[in-house]
Amino acid sequence: STVDLDQRLGDVKSAAARAPVVITEHRKDRFVLMHVDEFKQLKAKANTRRVYGAGETPKAVAKLFTDEIDRVLTKAK
Repeated sequence: STVDLDQRLGDVKSAAARAPVVITEHRKDRFVLMHVDEFKQLKAKANTRRVYGAGETPKAVAKLFTDEIDRVLTKAK
């Protein structure tokens, strides 16, 4: 719990160096404390796909699609 964290920070940090530690507050999971290397690995594996609504697509992303559409249409002729 957050109370334990306040009282036993050294122990919690040692445990987090070995494996992620879930920190609760009012009996609900609120935070996870983990070694930064493990966090970086998780972040690197994160799904970076995005969804854009009409008119929101960045020009560079839209160009990828329009270039491919043009390529397919040219090939079909």
